[in-house]
Amino acid sequence: MRLDQANRIRSIVKFTMCLLATIVLTLFAIPNARSQQGPDEKINPGDTNELEAQKKPEPKKPTTPKRLFGDFKGSFDIAAQSVQVEGDRPGKFQEYRDYPQGFSFRNLRFKYESADSPYLMSFKALEIRERDQSYSAVIEKIGKFRTRFLWDQIPRYYDKGRTLHVLTGPGFLSVDPVLRAALEAAPNAGNPAQTLGTALPALVSQAVGASPTVTLRVRWDQLLVTQSYRPNKNWEFYFRAQHLRLNGTRPRDTGTFARQNIFPTSIPGVNDGVWESLGMELPEPVNQHTTNLTFGFQYSRPKWRVGMDYSLSLFRNNVPTLTWENPFRVTDALSSGPPTFPIGRNRFVRAQLAEAPDNDYQSFSVHASVDFPHDTQLRGEFTWGRGTQNVPFLPYTLNSAMITANLTGVLAGQPGLFGLALPRPSLNGVVRTLNGDVALASKPWHDMRFVIEYRGDDMQNQSPIVTFPGLPLFGDSTVRTAIDNYGLAMENFPTSYTRHDTTVTWQWDVNKKFGLEAEYNWEIWNRTFRDVPKSNEHSIEGKFDYKPRRGVSLKGDYLYSHRIPNTYLVQPLVFNPNLNIGSAASPISGGPGWEATLAIVAAGFVRGLPNEFNMLRRFDEDDRIRKDGGISLEVNRSEKLNYSISWRYLRDDYAKGFWGLRYGAQSTLDAQVNYFPRGGKQDDDQMAAGGGSWLQNSFFYANYSREFDQTGYGGMGNLINGAGTNVRACCAQFPINNSWDRASKINLDMFQFGFNTSSAGEKTVLDVSYGLGFARDRTNTTNPFPILPQSPRTAGAVPYPDVINRQQEANISITRQLRADLAVGINYRFEPYRVSDYYTNSLVPYGVTQVTGGSFNANTPRDLFLDARFTSMHANVATVFLRYSF
Repeated sequence: MRLDQANRIRSIVKFTMCLLATIVLTLFAIPNARSQQGPDEKINPGDTNELEAQKKPEPKKPTTPKRLFGDFKGSFDIAAQSVQVEGDRPGKFQEYRDYPQGFSFRNLRFKYESADSPYLMSFKALEIRERDQSYSAVIEKIGKFRTRFLWDQIPRYYDKGRTLHVLTGPGFLSVDPVLRAALEAAPNAGNPAQTLGTALPALVSQAVGASPTVTLRVRWDQLLVTQSYRPNKNWEFYFRAQHLRLNGTRPRDTGTFARQNIFPTSIPGVNDGVWESLGMELPEPVNQHTTNLTFGFQYSRPKWRVGMDYSLSLFRNNVPTLTWENPFRVTDALSSGPPTFPIGRNRFVRAQLAEAPDNDYQSFSVHASVDFPHDTQLRGEFTWGRGTQNVPFLPYTLNSAMITANLTGVLAGQPGLFGLALPRPSLNGVVRTLNGDVALASKPWHDMRFVIEYRGDDMQNQSPIVTFPGLPLFGDSTVRTAIDNYGLAMENFPTSYTRHDTTVTWQWDVNKKFGLEAEYNWEIWNRTFRDVPKSNEHSIEGKFDYKPRRGVSLKGDYLYSHRIPNTYLVQPLVFNPNLNIGSAASPISGGPGWEATLAIVAAGFVRGLPNEFNMLRRFDEDDRIRKDGGISLEVNRSEKLNYSISWRYLRDDYAKGFWGLRYGAQSTLDAQVNYFPRGGKQDDDQMAAGGGSWLQNSFFYANYSREFDQTGYGGMGNLINGAGTNVRACCAQFPINNSWDRASKINLDMFQFGFNTSSAGEKTVLDVSYGLGFARDRTNTTNPFPILPQSPRTAGAVPYPDVINRQQEANISITRQLRADLAVGINYRFEPYRVSDYYTNSLVPYGVTQVTGGSFNANTPRDLFLDARFTSMHANVATVFLRYSF
């Protein structure tokens, strides 16, 4: 393998050197051919008078009128590129970029400017005809108008994948009906995973092995036009138009699960859960676009100014619905196995998902400012906005077996959802927003400044509440009703909020070397249909800036804040010091914990709150103490050497004694150094004298950064005792002994160095750089208490291997200036990438089980994957380019 790699590198080098030699010889031959003289071209002594006459000064030419544009300048690049990428799945190299093979007309630049003309114009085309190409143009008259145009593309490459699905219509993915019939008719095809047998897996493996590959790639296209115009010094009008388009194919996860209590435990007759993953990863077609328009003006006077803006945003999805066929079914069916019906889930023929709906948003804003004496200004902005969407609802289900006749006697009382009329055809959703910002800034003394600012946001979701008789569940295999929802109706809840921020800032320049700043902020949230109706957060921050001597700057800041929810609403679970995790006839002690008893269910749960563990807390609303501080030192005392170092630490601690996110910490360290063998003035003098040596024209740099993220999370393996689908939602139990803790630590180290040097007059320029990035994600899970004996899989902590990413990038570039207007260069890039991820290392498109490191194998005999992922790779790119300037 190493020998093959060495041969490939040699072939790249040979190709590059041959091409470079050809270009150089050709370019040198052309000017030399023009300068050669033959015998008949020798100077005649009699022609000396003519030569002397040519030396006489010419009469002054009449002054030519000024052109509309000044000097015309430009350049273009022609390149030849050789790309060699090695690896099982090397798509990481071109995840967000494009390196085409062969010849290309790569870059083009034009520029018009002159000190004698108020007009400016520029045009730039980069990476022409590549997937990440960009075109931009600017034309302006200084002080009068400015027009800007931009069109660029940003690709996102996932990988190639295998799939049984074929796109046969807008948003419709079909599977060969002959294959579907064969898979459904396979012996024991509807059995649970443990009794499935080998017939179905053998057929699926054969079909997947023969299935075609699909390229999973999307691309953002952006068209942007901006225009500003000033008819006089008081008025300014501006316009902005943007069109964003997303096209391509990307992976989309779908599916459900089945759980059976068949895993033996140490308690006779009591088992734990065995899960099976059911579903498929789909090649989702994407075709959507957004149009953003803004019109506005501003009128300015010496002491005040006012302006208005109108904005309109239109989102349109050309694939509003994703419909797909189930490779395992040609006939619809429901699940079986009361009371929870875990057998035979996900047996629909067709299913569909609603994609992002078409929606409109418009806003109108007014902004103004007024100047007062003592360097005081009052400024503010107010914005009103309204968003709407009214896309028709999809039907409850496409599973034709979900009718009343099939449910009677099995799940009595459940509504047949197939073909059932919806409570309303669409949401008719409306969201209204109000945003305001008012600030008073004043500098009453030359060394002191005050700012008082208020910001308010009001988002009112005016969409109606829609109540549904039931919703399909577990892969359209059964129906969930209010009975299964602890008596709460199946309905949506339009969430609204208001936020108020008040900030007071004080700045004091004690002297020329030392400055102080203090800031206080008070933030208030009011919410509807959320766990925390109201919360207050107070924060205080201090900063200093110290310059002990010329070229040295020391800065530091520290913030402390405390968010306090007025109350945290939860469902009325009760604490039981000794849970009965068995039955009334055969009780089993589960230790202390919380539970939902039949009496609580009968009394009713709280409408508008999620049916969750009452001791679980959401980190974006919970009580939180934040500490954020940083310090930086920058030294620039010499024209030859400058360096800096900075450090920052942020930690969030959440309310103790609860489950959920408990803490989060981030720290960053950054250091960099730059070195110039000759200082700036010496370099200017040397250049004026015709350049210097390679060492004198050099520039060195290096930087190192380290990022550290750490989180701590607490969860619980809960139990469900006595529940039955459409019979009763009962007895969710949360035993403390089944708690587990997870600590995640992510380290990212990045190191980069490089140097740039050139010969006298910058005839030859050499640029070398190297970068290394290394990331390690370490996850530790533990059980703080002995877990219950019947919960080894429900609550047992599992060790996870580390996830490792290492990426390097080495670049060498040499540019030779052949003439003032012609340069040739070569660039070599080497990028090795290594990844080890337990989640994807052993992933295959299909397997009876999928192996995930650190965990027990997952049962996946009826689960299909695209297997789109990145693996370790290395890339070699050699580029030869020719740049002509005019």
